[in-house]
Amino acid sequence: MARDRLAGAEFWHGGIGGLAVGDEILPPTAQAAGAPGHSALYMDEARADRVYFTTDRELARVFASIALRCRGAGALYRVQPIGNVDTDPDFPAVGLHARRALILDVEELTSPLSSEEERRREAPYVTWDDGRPIYDANGRIQITWQMEQYGLTQSDLDRQLPAWIHPNDAADRVAALLGTRHA
Repeated sequence: MARDRLAGAEFWHGGIGGLAVGDEILPPTAQAAGAPGHSALYMDEARADRVYFTTDRELARVFASIALRCRGAGALYRVQPIGNVDTDPDFPAVGLHARRALILDVEELTSPLSSEEERRREAPYVTWDDGRPIYDANGRIQITWQMEQYGLTQSDLDRQLPAWIHPNDAADRVAALLGTRHA
């Protein structure tokens, strides 16, 4: 990633709470769970040897909220990357990763975001497998090429699906809708 693109940017890490200003966040492979420096929520799509962060504070808050809900402690950390910084392929516009990160500021979370609040914060960055956005600005699920092949239209989705529905729930409802159409 070009260094000039990073100049002046603030970086945010959302993870497990309990760390302090001046601590380093280490990747899961470098620390045992619960050890100092362990903040990362290891997710299957992530590299266990990297610390993930973003230039979007609200996106980082999603991961802090997940940590609070799943682990009982979540925090939003303003960080400074240590070492080479690479783009996170899951959030290429705003996501990054490095070997470690230094904590510059800490905001402990006391309540998690709702599922809808998490989806609202992630929405600008999540896409279907063909690169189309999953949500529009109003939280409406956007049609996929697969749905179009079955004759569905965006208007069908707008009538049948509530705003900010989880994509998995939307897929279940679309399957049910297709079942009634082809019965």
